[in-house]
Amino acid sequence: MRHRDEPTLERERELGRIEAALDSATAGEGRVVVIEGRAGIGKTRLLQETHALAKGRGFDRLRACGDTLEGAMAWGVVRQLVEHSISRHSGENRGKILAGPSGAALRALDAAAADPSEAELARTLHALWWVAVDLSSVRPLLIAVDDAHWADPSSLRFLVYLSRRIADLPIALVVATRPPAENAGPLVLSSFSRQVERVLPKALSPEALAELVAARGVVPDWAVVTSLHAASGGNPFLVRVLVDELDALGLPLGAVATAGEVGKLGPSTVFRTMLGRLPDDAVALAGAVAILGPGGDPWQAGALAKLDAAGLSAAVEALISATVFTAGGDHLVFVHPVVREAVLAELGPIARAALHADAAKALCAARAPADRVAVHLVRAPRGTLPDSAGILREAAATLLSAGDAGTAAAHLRRAVDESPDDAALRAELGNALLRTGEAAEARRHLLVAADGVPDAELVAAAASATTVVDGPEAAVAELREAIAARPGGPRDPGRMHLEARLAVIRSFLPHHRRTASDHLSAYASLSGGTPDERTLLGLLAQMGRYEVRPADEVAETACRALANGAYFEDATGSIDTMVGWVVAMLALISADGIDEAGWEIERARQRVREHGSPVEFAMVANAALFLDWRLGNLTLMEAEAEGALAAIGAEEPSPQVIALRATATHFLAYAAMERGDLEAAAEVLARFDGDHADGPRMMPTMWLHEPRALIALAVGNPVLARTQAFLQRDEMRAVGVDPPTIPWRVPAVRAALLLGESDHALELAEEQVIIARKWGTTTEIGAALRLLAHADGDRRLNLLAESVGILERSPARLHLARSLIDLGEALRAARRGTDARALLNRGIELAAECGSAVLRTRAVKALEALGDRPRRTVLADPSSLTASERRVADLAASGRANREIARELFVTPKAVENHLRRIYTKLGIAGRRGLARAEFRMRERRRRT
Repeated sequence: MRHRDEPTLERERELGRIEAALDSATAGEGRVVVIEGRAGIGKTRLLQETHALAKGRGFDRLRACGDTLEGAMAWGVVRQLVEHSISRHSGENRGKILAGPSGAALRALDAAAADPSEAELARTLHALWWVAVDLSSVRPLLIAVDDAHWADPSSLRFLVYLSRRIADLPIALVVATRPPAENAGPLVLSSFSRQVERVLPKALSPEALAELVAARGVVPDWAVVTSLHAASGGNPFLVRVLVDELDALGLPLGAVATAGEVGKLGPSTVFRTMLGRLPDDAVALAGAVAILGPGGDPWQAGALAKLDAAGLSAAVEALISATVFTAGGDHLVFVHPVVREAVLAELGPIARAALHADAAKALCAARAPADRVAVHLVRAPRGTLPDSAGILREAAATLLSAGDAGTAAAHLRRAVDESPDDAALRAELGNALLRTGEAAEARRHLLVAADGVPDAELVAAAASATTVVDGPEAAVAELREAIAARPGGPRDPGRMHLEARLAVIRSFLPHHRRTASDHLSAYASLSGGTPDERTLLGLLAQMGRYEVRPADEVAETACRALANGAYFEDATGSIDTMVGWVVAMLALISADGIDEAGWEIERARQRVREHGSPVEFAMVANAALFLDWRLGNLTLMEAEAEGALAAIGAEEPSPQVIALRATATHFLAYAAMERGDLEAAAEVLARFDGDHADGPRMMPTMWLHEPRALIALAVGNPVLARTQAFLQRDEMRAVGVDPPTIPWRVPAVRAALLLGESDHALELAEEQVIIARKWGTTTEIGAALRLLAHADGDRRLNLLAESVGILERSPARLHLARSLIDLGEALRAARRGTDARALLNRGIELAAECGSAVLRTRAVKALEALGDRPRRTVLADPSSLTASERRVADLAASGRANREIARELFVTPKAVENHLRRIYTKLGIAGRRGLARAEFRMRERRRRT
């Protein structure tokens, strides 16, 4: 095996790239390095060199190693990383460390809810990410993971999560793994961040092998070197094994005749060289340690090998002397994973199963955690323990809490084999299989379980599986049959659960819209007292918005669905339910339920700050930005949109994430257009299109045609504007919706007028008024009358006056400002300058308050045409703070620390630092004290004006 003085050969290029990654992390720009190579090629040696380089640069260092057994234990690698950082300390120092980030990591893992949804898992991942942020806050941090191909799936998800958010952190993440083709574990390198750098150690050259052998004090014959190179493929570990075997056989490396013997060494060379000449007790102990896995307790291993204290001590000394185990430390660790694999292969399947059974019994007697016992039970004969099924079930729950549904399902399959008549156990297996995507098997187990335990949740879960296997139509039929056969009245809780699931599935079927509408209408009188009732009411509110039912009725339904925050609490832990909360909020805001929506958003925002994920933050931000748009708070709206996009910038593009990005993009484009920055508006839309060109079509992506049409109008292309407006019309009609709050007719009317199609423009504008009056909010009616005024020149003044009168009673200040300015311009054209002045001045003030530079500029020009100058107003110009900078400045001026701001906005502390640096430059101040004074001056200017 490797001798202490052996040099690291032909790895200058690899080490240079690793050094560059460490230097980048030192400068605050995190890097990910993946060292990929086959077993024995030198990945571990590169990690050791990396550790030494990081130590020399003053890094904190965390390290862990994957293993085939620990791959089935929740958060195994993450716990290693944390526990190694703690185990070096004792006493008061240990207490301090446990009170800091490392303790926070352990608490985050311990607090993970049993069988959580993706939302709960996302919160745990985000909490662990903050631990990494805190650990790197004083000095740079190296996180090194060896044998990542054997790491547990939950830890791998964290490594991927961290890698995508590492750019602004002083962290170097270095991961060693075998190539994907050899992976025995779930590591998928393509899941890592785009900045990942792959280091591929190559086989050593014959010259390097000669130097490697010469380091042992022997000059090998060149024929021996070439034979060693041919036999090992230039693999350093295999070369060492072959050289050790030649030494053991007494074959001199300097003799040319030895070259012919090298090729005779067979595939069992590793075991024969390292253990074949050791005492039986040492071989038995090596087998026991291989079975128990890394970090095995020496006394447990000795008991498993049936050794007394003296025999254990002698066996350990023999294995260390033979370089099978590493010296030092409290645990028995193989010098290389290949050695452990050779030991396991030599044992054979029957001996391995027997040892796993003994290990399971010993660990169970020692009250070891269920997941540690379970990894042996699944490899042991059936019936090894009387409560095997219970232990496997408990271990599966722990794995599900870490997001490892695959291993959990494997444990539960074995548990069902142990207790095939346990219906509840089958139900748990069915639900785990749903999460792995194995819908057909999930449905089979869920239906069998439902026969044994007639539970509506099992029937509903089976219907979800049917949706995947046979399609939603089959699931609808299955649920209708189950509802018809359900005993009890129409408000029976089990029946209500099935009705809610039926409504959710139907909501995705456009041709079921009418049936779904009739179905939901039957529940219009529900109080919203249970989660299922709130789901039905939330879908009914969404349906009411799409079908343009009276807004008062929709708002009242949405309020019952939201139930004073109860719907949001229902949504905790479920992204799908959060989507339901968002659509209920959009319905309420569209119906001008402003006060109720504001209260709901603040409550949700506080909940997410305390314990939320980036996706949940973005969902609440989307509701908030829609409310801000409704109220005409353009600066706040833009900040919410930018914050949402920043928070989910590194998320996987799931349908929910794409919908969130589409909505934030939509309103960012609005904000840019109101500033007069058409290039920025087009850029944000183009960025979305580039990132999601092949994404699914959904309501938020349909709505993006409207800002595209508005940009086309602004650059003088009415043909393109009409095309985009009609694309939105056609896509919305295809799914049977035409809500007035995202009106495709607005750009369509303006395009038709520019193209000389006045009759068509008038027809479309009148349609919009009809829809708005049907909806019934002052906001939509006032906006539609303004649109009609542009298409109906004969009635323009009267229609605009009516629009202003109605919008005076609306919360939509931006809409009011537009109608005031349009009416002022119309009065000026009609030579009624005195009347126009008052309207234009008020419109200018409202436009400034809302933050619409375009609208204010237009009104100022109209006023100047009358020979007047507008009253002085404060309006942000392009050189002032952006919306996101304004938000950070407000939080910093209130006394929040950078870390607190970063936590609240779901960004990195470095992102906050960058914002503050730009803020100080723009405001001409040196730091936070100057910021507080600048805030006071800006507030005074607002008050005076």
